[in-house]
Amino acid sequence: MKRFILDTLLCSLFIFGIMGAFASVTFFKVFDLFDPIGDMFSDFELTDIVFSQLSEDPIADDRIVMVNIGMLNREGIARQIEIINQYEPAVIGLDVLLDAHKEWSEDSALTRVLSETANIVIGEKLVGLDEETNEFAMTLKPEEHIAQAAHLGFVNLITNAKVQEDLKMCREFTPSEIVMGETKYAFPVRLAYAYDSLKTEKFLARNNDVEVINYKGNIINFSSANYGMKYFALDVQDVLDESFSPDLFKDKIVIMCFMGQFLGDTQTTDDYYFTPMNENYVGKAKNDMFGGVIHANIISEILDEDYINEMSRRTEIILAIMFCLFNVFLFKIVYGALPRWYDGITKIFQLIEVLALATLMIYLLLLFNYKADFTLVMIVIALSGDSLEVYHGVVKNLFSRQRRKEVFRINRRFWENQ
Repeated sequence: MKRFILDTLLCSLFIFGIMGAFASVTFFKVFDLFDPIGDMFSDFELTDIVFSQLSEDPIADDRIVMVNIGMLNREGIARQIEIINQYEPAVIGLDVLLDAHKEWSEDSALTRVLSETANIVIGEKLVGLDEETNEFAMTLKPEEHIAQAAHLGFVNLITNAKVQEDLKMCREFTPSEIVMGETKYAFPVRLAYAYDSLKTEKFLARNNDVEVINYKGNIINFSSANYGMKYFALDVQDVLDESFSPDLFKDKIVIMCFMGQFLGDTQTTDDYYFTPMNENYVGKAKNDMFGGVIHANIISEILDEDYINEMSRRTEIILAIMFCLFNVFLFKIVYGALPRWYDGITKIFQLIEVLALATLMIYLLLLFNYKADFTLVMIVIALSGDSLEVYHGVVKNLFSRQRRKEVFRINRRFWENQ
């Protein structure tokens, strides 16, 4: 029994050694031949199916109103704000970077309107991330005469895109960041705080560096996404012509942002992202949500206190070790008792395990808002059956003096007969 347990431990170490070696080989891009296949699946997570296929149709969030600024200049945006202000919104969020210097004549209307707006949050962008300290070097923000007493919130969203044309998949966001020693808060966090400070403080008390976005819906279903309307949206001219109900903006969060040249414009790539709600969840072909609407989903998550909790890396590693030891222990019994049935039994057992874990991942997120990651566990399961055979057939023999002598004798006879 001691030898059996020792073999189980050594074989488990061997499996993790294989995983480490494979990770190193992949790091050095030895398998560049398979990059197109990898690229196809790189933007996919199994839990995306929950958002794109299994979630129920959303209930409209009447606390938030989206306003498209389209291609308006600063004077046009000022006119929109002026109109909205008349209807007493709780807070206005302006998801526009106003960092570019303009002549006073171009800024005068916007400066005047902003000075008359009691509660407004303006977007800023964090730049120059130092990966060692995990702090940003500076912010791109409006000039002082524009921002005045407005609150600023960073509009950065987490994606893997390096340039604008890259696929921009957004699953997570950071509630706060450090810029030159100062804590900056995200644009949607600022808006949520202005609307309900208690719920926002409760959210921030989670103290997570990164939060998973609990997507609920979009503005209108003009994309390939499989969900209905969550947020009411007005187009550029609807606001300028005041073509809306007088109580639409009363005590609401108003997010002014770019949503195409007109509502329904899907040709642009500006501030347009892929989300887990995209029904083409493998090899995505079409963006499905504008950045401002992503901010709206984050606000809904905060105000509804409907957070997603995420499995820690430590838990994932512990589970991988446990599954590895269990599988090796079980497979060693099969290997010794039923050697002719070994391959069939182990492959069936591995398939059942992987399917069970995949199903569990989906339903943990769907029913309990818990995002589990069993990727490492599944890799261990996939390797355990064949690795055990390699361990017994090769590795173990290499450390046996008698088996090495047998190999040497066979090798000598082979060359003598040549």
